[in-house]
Amino acid sequence: MTITKAQEAEIIATMEQYALAYRKKDIQAFSAIFSPEISGFGSGADEVIRDHAGLLRQIRRDMSQADVHAVEFSDRQIFGDGRVAWVTSKSTMTFSIGGSAKHTLFGRSTMVLKNTGSRLVIVQLHFSLPFGGQSTGQSFPGA
Repeated sequence: MTITKAQEAEIIATMEQYALAYRKKDIQAFSAIFSPEISGFGSGADEVIRDHAGLLRQIRRDMSQADVHAVEFSDRQIFGDGRVAWVTSKSTMTFSIGGSAKHTLFGRSTMVLKNTGSRLVIVQLHFSLPFGGQSTGQSFPGA
């Protein structure tokens, strides 16, 4: 079974809700789109998400440290079976710290979403940044 166009649109809408929640610093919106059983990783060494409360702590930390002006997902690849969907995408996050100039992180995201019967919720999240010490075309740094 594959994802229907309607399911794909719902997945994209959930990703856009995630982006909007960051821009608006809306903890309630974040809470609503993530499963209680959420797990995942952020780009920082200590950003390990083990549950819903931990996710919200991480989001609050993010929001206390920076203003996020934009979150964008591009080059999405969406797969699934109607019950579960998985998405990979390029991700950009534009932010500023303390009113400073805007900066942009160019990363990668993966999400796993589960159909609860009434809506999709994100059950797994991973955001990473490509390793800067690795040359194009090489699988390992220093090569």
